[in-house]
Amino acid sequence: MDTVIDGLIVIDSEGEIRAFNPAAERIFGYRIDEVIGQNVGMLMPEPYCSGHDQYLDSSRETGAAKIIGSGREVAGRRRDGSVFPMELGVNRLQIGDALMFVGTIRDITERKDAEERARTEAARTQAVMDTVLDGLITIDETGVIETFNPAAVRIFGYQPEEVIGRNVSMLMPEPYRAEHGGYLRNYMRTGAATVLGAVREMRAMRKGGSEFPMELGVSEMNVAGKRLFVGTVRDISERKQAEAAIEAYIAALSRSNQELDDFAYIASHDLKEPLRGLSNNALFLKEDFEAALGESGVRRLSRITYLCERMERLVNDLLYFSRLGRQALALQETDLNDVIADIALTLEHTLEEAHATIVVPAPLPRIVCDLPRITEVFRNLITNAVKYNDKPDKRIEIGCSERDGKRAYFVRDNGIGIERRFHQDIFRIFKRLNYEDDKAKGTGVGLTFVKKIVERHGGEIWLDSEPGQGTTFYFSIQSPQEA
Repeated sequence: MDTVIDGLIVIDSEGEIRAFNPAAERIFGYRIDEVIGQNVGMLMPEPYCSGHDQYLDSSRETGAAKIIGSGREVAGRRRDGSVFPMELGVNRLQIGDALMFVGTIRDITERKDAEERARTEAARTQAVMDTVLDGLITIDETGVIETFNPAAVRIFGYQPEEVIGRNVSMLMPEPYRAEHGGYLRNYMRTGAATVLGAVREMRAMRKGGSEFPMELGVSEMNVAGKRLFVGTVRDISERKQAEAAIEAYIAALSRSNQELDDFAYIASHDLKEPLRGLSNNALFLKEDFEAALGESGVRRLSRITYLCERMERLVNDLLYFSRLGRQALALQETDLNDVIADIALTLEHTLEEAHATIVVPAPLPRIVCDLPRITEVFRNLITNAVKYNDKPDKRIEIGCSERDGKRAYFVRDNGIGIERRFHQDIFRIFKRLNYEDDKAKGTGVGLTFVKKIVERHGGEIWLDSEPGQGTTFYFSIQSPQEA
């Protein structure tokens, strides 16, 4: 009585406690002197307390015992009034003429808590299985399906009872079906896994026999010593259709680009020929019949020659623009200080005539870029800063700054400025905002080229300008890895 782990309580036929061992004291919290002679009902919550004496009376009168010799789970009540689950076994004990009953009690609170945690975890796991968007299928070592969640039902069209207990190869078309069993046997024999822990694309088969592309991930797990495999299935039919559509668009775009290249070639050769013929004939007329044509006629022929030359420049610019977006960038490490120095040397005469000064307040960084293209960007921006400047002393400042944590380069001038409503228009091809005479007039493509080059480097260009306040052009480029 004193050493057993379980609580032992002996009661007489009237339900009074006659013995109460140390384990029972620990379980119920009562000392032995507090319970001896008391009715055992004090250790029971309702409804066990009220029904206990009636059960004893019925057992004495009829001899029928429902729980004698067996165990069952009931609730007990501790000294502090708390109720706990216990396992109770009852046996008769005859001592002389006295009929006694021995109760063996085991506190199963921890076991019940563990069971409740297990039920909660199982419910949570089942909820995940039932609500996850991907199909989840578990199979045993032989490939037999054990679980099949609702998403798998939706994907494959089978109900769980139609697949559970059958081999998972039923969901596979050939050649996957024939290969699957051999793969499993080889893995179980050698441990060599080619798909475990990885995601791959393969074909699957629905209930009606139709095939579809799916993404499959397979993992291994051990449940109570049993090896299982769980497959995560995702129907990628829509993604594959989208990829096919994108590939078709790319092919169409490629054809369109080729057609554009062909057109640019024609424009650069076939269109130039009549332009040059027209220009040459105008020159011949002017040379041969200058006296007969008079001043007005010569002026008109000169205008024709100029317009032909201008049209040829426009054609060349179109050709260059069409190729600019498709030619590969020749990336190399570039010192921007050398770039600006070369541009200043090239434009030395223009800068002197315009009383313009290029200022670089701080050394510029070394970057990886397409050197000729980035040189073209700076040359265009510097040329515009000089051209559209009405100040007697023109100042062009070049530097770099930070914007949203990224480096941005800028070309700032003290020129005429640009109205905010034109900040986007200036990048449109052939768009010019200012009147220019024939000698200074360009084709209106410089900033279009600049924008295209910057975008090819994975960057963007923007400006800060107000009329009369000068203009600052900013642009960024990405590193080769980012681009």
